[in-house]
Amino acid sequence: MDIVTQGEFNDLWQAALEADQVWTWQGHEGLRQLPQALGQGQRRLTVFREGFQLWLDNVIYDRPIHLDYVYQLPQLTLTFYLSGDFRIVNPGLAKEEDRSEENGESCICYLPDVRSIEYYPAQKPLQRLTLSVGLEFLRSYALDQTFPLLIRRLLDGQPIAPFHQTFGIAARTIQPMIQQILSCSYQGALRQMFLESKSLELLTLQLARWAKDEQQPIPSTAWKSQDLEKLERAKEILQCSIEYPPSLVDLAQQVGLNDCKLKQGFRQLFGTTVFGYLRACQMERAKQLLRESDLYITDIAAKVGYSSLPAFSNAFYRQVGMSPHKFRRS
Repeated sequence: MDIVTQGEFNDLWQAALEADQVWTWQGHEGLRQLPQALGQGQRRLTVFREGFQLWLDNVIYDRPIHLDYVYQLPQLTLTFYLSGDFRIVNPGLAKEEDRSEENGESCICYLPDVRSIEYYPAQKPLQRLTLSVGLEFLRSYALDQTFPLLIRRLLDGQPIAPFHQTFGIAARTIQPMIQQILSCSYQGALRQMFLESKSLELLTLQLARWAKDEQQPIPSTAWKSQDLEKLERAKEILQCSIEYPPSLVDLAQQVGLNDCKLKQGFRQLFGTTVFGYLRACQMERAKQLLRESDLYITDIAAKVGYSSLPAFSNAFYRQVGMSPHKFRRS
């Protein structure tokens, strides 16, 4: 199945815009249909005030999507993943550079001028809720110790590195609120008031949650012997499935762990993410093939799980510090 690259993705959106097939507006709410050439679904945007917006995405792509672009806006973004499982790489990010974004997770990030390489699978529903929060909007509230330290530094104008902080979606607090947003039946001004109040509540809960975690760090899990065996088994599966690696959900099912525990185990015990470990295995295998075989580099890329030579070359360079061609000649 052909992959939709960034260039084709941009061209399809531009063609839809020129044909006036994308945005429809009613008051402060806009609806953007996904171009038919990409798949089915839509994005709904609600503008509450300057610097505070709500985005609701609900799409299914017909073909795999491979995007590569640079974030432009210096704003805070909160995302809640309701369905789907895709991969994002932000080269150079100090934490969570290579990660999966999936159902049941949420995150807070600040990624100005950061490159984002995103991989979306075909024929899988993707649903997410995103809050875009401008820095001036946050500064309109009294800045004090109740905000997370990193956010305080950001709002105080101190230089900070871009960051991405992953959380779960708390079942008792956040999930009911998200469902209220998704099922809102109000219209007009009442709808905007309701959605803004719930969005502010989500923002408050996430910031408070992060601040509490800073004060009371979560202790490392005392792992049971059977869980340790399952995590080691997960490593073995990844080592043996380099060309066709399982998804995070499939891997968790194969070893008998839930996906959250699998990710937590890799971070705590192996010092990396599941995708980070897979990537390291792929690059080690690629180096072996480059040294010991006469295969074309395109064929090596395929054997270590890459359908695109540029994607493989970029990943190899980030991991090894030189191109595959230069490594073979060295």
